Amino acid sequence: MVDKLWTPNVCFVNSKKTEIHSSPTPNIFLMIYPNGTVWVNYRLQVQSPCMVDLVLFPMDIMNCELIIESYAYNAAKVKLNWREWQPVFSIAKSKLSDFTLYGLQWTKNSFEYAAGQWDQLTVSLTFSRAYGFYILQMYIPTYSSVFLSFVSFWIDLKALPARITLGYGNVAKNLPRVGYVKSIDVYMVLTTAFIFLTMIEVAFVCYLESENNMRRKERAAAKKRERVAVLQRKKDKKKNNYGATTVTNNNAADSDLRSNYDEQLPFSNGTASHKISISRQANNMFESLHALAQFGLLADEDEENTKWTAQNVDKFCRKAFPLSFCFLNLIYWCYYLYQNYLAKTEALAQLVPPS
Repeated sequence: MVDKLWTPNVCFVNSKKTEIHSSPTPNIFLMIYPNGTVWVNYRLQVQSPCMVDLVLFPMDIMNCELIIESYAYNAAKVKLNWREWQPVFSIAKSKLSDFTLYGLQWTKNSFEYAAGQWDQLTVSLTFSRAYGFYILQMYIPTYSSVFLSFVSFWIDLKALPARITLGYGNVAKNLPRVGYVKSIDVYMVLTTAFIFLTMIEVAFVCYLESENNMRRKERAAAKKRERVAVLQRKKDKKKNNYGATTVTNNNAADSDLRSNYDEQLPFSNGTASHKISISRQANNMFESLHALAQFGLLADEDEENTKWTAQNVDKFCRKAFPLSFCFLNLIYWCYYLYQNYLAKTEALAQLVPPS
């Protein structure tokens, strides 16, 4: 019946594909009023292009347009107008899996072609992307990876493999590929930079630890040479004072002391025996101190106070890295959520139906 009636040949001029639903027969509604008014209703599935700006991705909005126009007749034969009451409305739920229908706008325009003037009816649909999926699949895993890399600041430097094996997987394979910077790109660069700086910190503390160990060895060697030189001077001084060489054999030392004092004292009495006993005690004490110094038991344990040590750097990074990361993330979310709010406000300002 519809095929036998005259129709204005209205179509969606910017559609990529349009199909009439068939379930099981074509979904076409026809009503003829007593005054001659003809009402034809088609249930269509239309694929239409959308203007997409992914700078705020995944907090972006997009605008899709449907342009209705008579394909065969100009405005002199067919005039297109919106009906006066609620010409465009949504009968289904406005929330999709990835987007939320944020607003509808309908306008009428006229365009000049070579064959005359044509009327155009335009429907604009504004969608806001639902970014909950990206928070669960991209933001939270990368947050976990970054904070997991911060754990290395509490791991001992001796457990080096545990500090350098912390990383994160590739979560950028599902991102749209465009030639400009997106919001998610800024976030990925931020998180990658912090993980990279964590690895740099590991290399830096390893370098500091090796340098400090080398300095400690050099200081220990210098102190040992100094102690040996002091002991040598004491030995030389003793040679000059007593005319005898220090020995470690107690029997030899007793013999040496007895011979020296026997030469100095022609007779033995209480006073001479007392002097010999004191000399033996002094000699034995010197021998004990000499042995302790040779084994390093009297080494000076006070080391030079070094400000840049691996422990100090780790303590600084334990506070600096998490605080700076949280601060930059606060700036990131405040900025892009505000930009998302401005984009929605601007879209709503344009979605005012004509009076």
